[in-house]
Amino acid sequence: MEHQSHIVTGKKFRFPGGKIISYTVFILWVAITVLPLIWMAYSSFKSNEELNLDTFALPYALFDNANDEFIVIGSIEGYDTAKRQPIYNPPSLINVVPDYNVEADPRPRLIIESATIGWSRRLMVYFLPKEELSPEIANLKPLDSVWVNQLPGHIQGQINWLTIWYNYNQAYIRANLGLKFLNSVLYSVVSSVLIVLFGLMMGFALSKLKFKRLAGAIAATVGFGYLLSTNSIIIPLYLMLSFIGLTDSHFGVIIVYVAFGMPVSTMLSTQFIRGLPDSLIESAYIDGASTMRTFVQIIFPMSMPVATTILILNILGIWNEFLLVLVVAGSEATKSLPVGVYSFSGLTSTQLGWQLAAMVMAILPPMIFYFIFNKRIAQGVVGGAIKG
Repeated sequence: MEHQSHIVTGKKFRFPGGKIISYTVFILWVAITVLPLIWMAYSSFKSNEELNLDTFALPYALFDNANDEFIVIGSIEGYDTAKRQPIYNPPSLINVVPDYNVEADPRPRLIIESATIGWSRRLMVYFLPKEELSPEIANLKPLDSVWVNQLPGHIQGQINWLTIWYNYNQAYIRANLGLKFLNSVLYSVVSSVLIVLFGLMMGFALSKLKFKRLAGAIAATVGFGYLLSTNSIIIPLYLMLSFIGLTDSHFGVIIVYVAFGMPVSTMLSTQFIRGLPDSLIESAYIDGASTMRTFVQIIFPMSMPVATTILILNILGIWNEFLLVLVVAGSEATKSLPVGVYSFSGLTSTQLGWQLAAMVMAILPPMIFYFIFNKRIAQGVVGGAIKG
């Protein structure tokens, strides 16, 4: 009788500790970074009162506005061409500024104000043409009440839409976010382009031109600038800009951004250009090309991977920068979006709904920009910026 031996082989069980730790870290990262963004997005549609009562509840008041109560605060009866101002009834409403051109449209209008959102603070005010209202509503007196569902359908739809987007509308108008958006675009794009251009020039000079000892000293000096931050030298920086008359100017803000962006740009460019073949440059010199022509026609086109990476990183960084513009830019004409978001915070009160809406408007452009170019950033930093 033959005995057959069966050898059972198997793999040892390994406790998946690495995967558990990885998933735990990922979940924590989502909780710390993504969940606040979700909360900010839906909370931007909540009234200030809702945010104070229940911070994490879903928005309700601005969406459920069909039965909202409005109080009549007066009317506009026409336009006084002699005084060049609307005719208010009562005259004490002169501080209520119409949101339309009264001179071009002098029709009598009923002025109503929301009784639920900022009552008596003139935050949500509408000017309704009396000819479009029923006689009962058109003849209402000050302090009389009217509900949204009592108004004509097209006016109900308009009030419904404006109420839902109330925080965004108020944030955009009161903080003048349109101008601040253009300033942010100007600072980000112009500064980043100059950082890339000057960084590539420095990188070419430090890595390919023949002055090694001097190049080492310059590289060390530029590298030292990487250790400095805007926060650490903001006071002497402001005093220096004041002395030369560059505070509260676009040019003053841009040159500071360029100065602080140069160290990283120079280091990345130097590493990348050092990896380019010297034979290309020598061939250009043999053909009679000058140093500038060699840079423009050979070095610059071949350095596009690292240039794109530096450009994108600086655009994102400058767009979100806050302290420098807050200190250096004194007027509304030179402030950027982050300062506009901060403007809704005061010593006595904070308009949280407006501030959250402004934050969403400020964050969306860089998020979209990053999602479009995130692969380019990774390729440039990991591949091109290091190895060349």
